[in-house]
Amino acid sequence: MEKIDYIVPTWNSGRTLEITISSIEKYGNPRQIIIVDRFSTDDTIEIARRHGCQIVQTNRSLGAARMEGSKAAKTGQIAFVDSDVELNEGWRSLLSFASDGDEKYKDAGVFGAYYDDLLSYNKNWPIKLDGGNGAFGCIITRRSRILSCSEMEDLSSAEDRIYAKFLSRKGLKWYIFPISVRHNQNLSKIPHYLRLRWLGAGLRVQDGFKLGNVKKILGGAVFGIKMNHLEISYIENWHMRWNYFIGYIRYKKYYEIDRDNFSSSSKPHN
Repeated sequence: MEKIDYIVPTWNSGRTLEITISSIEKYGNPRQIIIVDRFSTDDTIEIARRHGCQIVQTNRSLGAARMEGSKAAKTGQIAFVDSDVELNEGWRSLLSFASDGDEKYKDAGVFGAYYDDLLSYNKNWPIKLDGGNGAFGCIITRRSRILSCSEMEDLSSAEDRIYAKFLSRKGLKWYIFPISVRHNQNLSKIPHYLRLRWLGAGLRVQDGFKLGNVKKILGGAVFGIKMNHLEISYIENWHMRWNYFIGYIRYKKYYEIDRDNFSSSSKPHN
């Protein structure tokens, strides 16, 4: 199995980055790990250097960071792993699927895993999405396709949605396999409600204000349509959708998370 390059966008990610990089080294068969950093003020860069990562710095959007990492990569297949994601043994199976993709999954634009805190409702694997996105932070895709998706560059949230639409226009699908990765967002100290507001803001920036989106968000809260089909209570679902709605309405406030308020030097978590 050929080695591939990994791209990890970071921004004050010191609390989780050690775990992420170590898991890539153990399970990812990396040629190189490329850290695309937004001028972190914590120990993010120190951790990256300790592991011999290639470091690129940019103060642009998250989508632009993914693009910059892709430009720095050298392999045809590349992987994106977010700085709070921890790979496990199952990731090796995803690498195998991706390496055989030209034959078995000819219409696959993305080979994706899923976060262990987002349990899938689908029982028929792999999930095959046409214009719908999974999690950008745990995927394998082709470098050339990322570089062709220039629409991502201006986005700091929900850029995965744009990439999914880009692939769909080319007749390619976003595959999600029954392979989970650990999402260590609880270690980052960025509150869950703030992440939801950030996602809501991303939808607003992409689509503008649409009454249909408001109806879907609030209607789902009232009628108990679970976000991401999670196994959660009616009240939990209502709170999640309400925070998503706040981000959608007040998008200028929540489109960028002020991570300096949540960063501090950290020691590796085992």
